[in-house]
Amino acid sequence: MSLPQETETALRMSVYDGAFATMMGSLCGGIFLVGFALNVLGANALQVGILAALPVSANIAQIIGSILVERYGYRRFLCIVCVTAARLFWLPILGLPFLLFGEVADPRIWILVGLVGISCLLGSISGVAWLGWMSDLIPGDIRGRFFARRNIVCAAAGMVVVLAGGAFLNFWEGRFGREDPFGYMILFSIGLVLGMISSWFLSRVHDPKAGPAPPGVHGLSWAALISPFRDGNFRALIIYVGLFMFVTQMAGPFYAVYMIENLGVDFGTITWLITFATLASLFMLRIWGPIADEMGNKPILIVAGFAHALIPLIWVVAQEGVYYQALVLAHIASGVFYAALMLAHVNVLIKLSPEKGRSFYIAAFNTTLGLAVAVAPIVGGIFLNATQDLRFQAGNWTLTNLHVLFLLSGAAQILVLGTLLGLRETGASSPRAVLFQLRNDLDPQTGLASATDFVTVRVGKTGRFLKTVDAQTETWAGRSEAYVERRLDHILRHFAKPIRTVKAFFED
Repeated sequence: MSLPQETETALRMSVYDGAFATMMGSLCGGIFLVGFALNVLGANALQVGILAALPVSANIAQIIGSILVERYGYRRFLCIVCVTAARLFWLPILGLPFLLFGEVADPRIWILVGLVGISCLLGSISGVAWLGWMSDLIPGDIRGRFFARRNIVCAAAGMVVVLAGGAFLNFWEGRFGREDPFGYMILFSIGLVLGMISSWFLSRVHDPKAGPAPPGVHGLSWAALISPFRDGNFRALIIYVGLFMFVTQMAGPFYAVYMIENLGVDFGTITWLITFATLASLFMLRIWGPIADEMGNKPILIVAGFAHALIPLIWVVAQEGVYYQALVLAHIASGVFYAALMLAHVNVLIKLSPEKGRSFYIAAFNTTLGLAVAVAPIVGGIFLNATQDLRFQAGNWTLTNLHVLFLLSGAAQILVLGTLLGLRETGASSPRAVLFQLRNDLDPQTGLASATDFVTVRVGKTGRFLKTVDAQTETWAGRSEAYVERRLDHILRHFAKPIRTVKAFFED
């Protein structure tokens, strides 16, 4: 599809903006922020949970953003100003190591929580303006592909800085110790600079509906604010998202705590694990994007959601001294399926939001999501504090309260899938059709052959090389199919009844 030059330029600038924003988020958040809180400020599990939940729980402020957008317009201006101000709040965070307080009660962790919270609130207000802006800018028939491509670039950029940041932090801690704050300060400073570059690229994206709000919308009413909750189909989406984010984030922040404190995994290894997850996302987003455009988002939510719910089982196998393979598998699976879920969330939100009052729909969605994520880590932290002495044997594995929390999260994710039965999406295929499409896309014959074709066309390789690789993939395909058939026969003999139950659910 040929796009106007102005739109193509805007989409390219949006990709650059996303890449630099992701690099800032990777250096100023995630595992580095958790490590700073644990190692430098001595945060406990509850404080880490609150800190990790802030970026998403701050979405409750999107109702403010939606009112500003609907009442006054100028969503591009609002977005740029708020997101830049949010990034500038990292300047006082850089001064935290220089603050001196009493030896017993050091409030710096709560100052950090407050500053990060304000930054996230401003970023949240900008988010509702940004998504409405992008909804009008990106043509609907390429939306899934564009967001997939943008996410690929963002993930790749984030992967690079996480690897570099992890290597730097390992070097710094080896020389100055884990409690030295200045290695983190250097990473946060670099992140802030990258965030400012992101704001510059964002300022170069045009808004097809720039300017003030249209006449007649200034008299906002309570009915307009609650209209998303009166829309039965959109209400089903809100219920699903709220419950899904609650049960996942109840355990989400504590996977990092488990790796750092229980398994003693160093930052170098953690950054490589994050890299494995990112590479899996990069590969699969090229597949998930076209599937979302052609087959819909609801079946992706069901298929990826069911697979994602099984990941906590892998964490049970990750025990002290024998964790590496399990953690690699868990991170790869998370990269594959969580990327699909986040892509489908954005796509279905835009698809089900009407043009009139779209900001309210976006705000309702993200406010629900934010409330769920605000409460979930607190519930998880309370559970961990109440069960801190829990420890028992299950076969060869020693299970702690963290393992129990992970398993509860996985089981609850499966139950939450039932709420998707009330969600209607026009043109959506069945989950079974998505499974068949995934099988076709990942087939050793079609998958490797098409990937080879893509690479060889791009770099100008000869047809002879393509034929050689194609012949080799045909051999691999035959071997793989024989192996898969043997394994499926084995599984079906032992698990025929459970598989029929799951299959019936997917065919609904």
